[in-house]
Amino acid sequence: MTGKSGPALPLTRGGRKEERRIRRAERRRRDIKKRLRRPWLIFRKLIKRHVFEDAACAATGLEDFGDQYYGSGLDRLLDSLRQADLSFCGRMMTQRAIVTALKQRLLIQDLRKRIPQFFESALLPPVIVTGLPRTGTTLLHRLLAQDPASRAPSLEELIAPIRPRNKLTAHIDRARLSAELFILRTFTSNLDSMHVSRATAAEECMFALGPTFRSMLFWTLSPSYSYMEWYSRASRRKKYRDYRDILRVLQSHAPHRRLVLKAPDHLGGVGELLATIPEALVVVCHRNPSQAITSFNSLIYALHRTASSAADPVKVGEGNLLYLERETRRYIEARENWAHRITEVDYEEISADPLSIVARIYGRAGLALTPDLDRRFRAFIAANPKDRFGRHRYSANDFGQSDDEIAERFAHYRMIG
Repeated sequence: MTGKSGPALPLTRGGRKEERRIRRAERRRRDIKKRLRRPWLIFRKLIKRHVFEDAACAATGLEDFGDQYYGSGLDRLLDSLRQADLSFCGRMMTQRAIVTALKQRLLIQDLRKRIPQFFESALLPPVIVTGLPRTGTTLLHRLLAQDPASRAPSLEELIAPIRPRNKLTAHIDRARLSAELFILRTFTSNLDSMHVSRATAAEECMFALGPTFRSMLFWTLSPSYSYMEWYSRASRRKKYRDYRDILRVLQSHAPHRRLVLKAPDHLGGVGELLATIPEALVVVCHRNPSQAITSFNSLIYALHRTASSAADPVKVGEGNLLYLERETRRYIEARENWAHRITEVDYEEISADPLSIVARIYGRAGLALTPDLDRRFRAFIAANPKDRFGRHRYSANDFGQSDDEIAERFAHYRMIG
């Protein structure tokens, strides 16, 4: 053989065997390129891990995924997706999320090998907002991001912390992400009334955790029940080791600005997060659990209806209740050791007087509130009134639950003091 497959081999038994191996490898490369051109081919009845990994390798030219712990999460996710009855839209979103996460994992590992000293650099102490979903974390996160000395990474940046070197590729990626978000809003009624998301706007760092395959991200994309059952019990230690490296990459985009981050996904991992990033200040938002969880049920069910032909509101409610109960118990346990790095705030106060919450956070972080910052914060609050995109209505009964049942399951979860 000649050309791309290499020089001709002697016609010995071993040579013919090697020639057949090279031909198979060449067919496999062509098949990967075909799948990249027609990505829906990746989703067949048997979803295979190597297909996604091969696609990521072909796209980056890299092969080393680093620590193999991610594989257990990816395997659990793929097992779960086989039972998810994904729609075409669900297949596209989930496949893109998996391949993108694997590509970023390859790129970060490549950076570790090429420039190991990069990952020895110090982090400016980040502020990380978490709590149960639907507890005011988004409002507080985007309000804190109005400080010019801080920076809340955008959705496109979180999905791909290591950005394309080619500007045209970056513009194409942004246009594609914007189109995907538009399609999601089109098929998910009232999505903006529940959560506003744009490619270039600040978003939660859950999206940056895709490469760990230990994240609530995949639950927001598809009804992956068995994956969430596994994730709720899985170790988060290595996940947060990778998270620290991802934050170093994000900080390198603007080295002198403090990162302001947000993800309810961190609530059950606060102990592991602070053990890995002890300089962080974690802000935990609290709200009546019945309201928070029912609102979250509504959001997840709306997303699952777009992604799957078998979305079930009762199963969504059961899955969220079990997962979030475990997350809050993990948090309560971690809080005993890390209370000195945690500030807890209440949803009602965030809604009524967000500036007082900001003042408390700034005082805890040793930051100064200037008149200019006060003007910026007030301008943001005025421009973003509650229910700006319509009112989000929901009821516990819609998910086979009651407010009393939820309150009883979360009786253990209370603010300090």
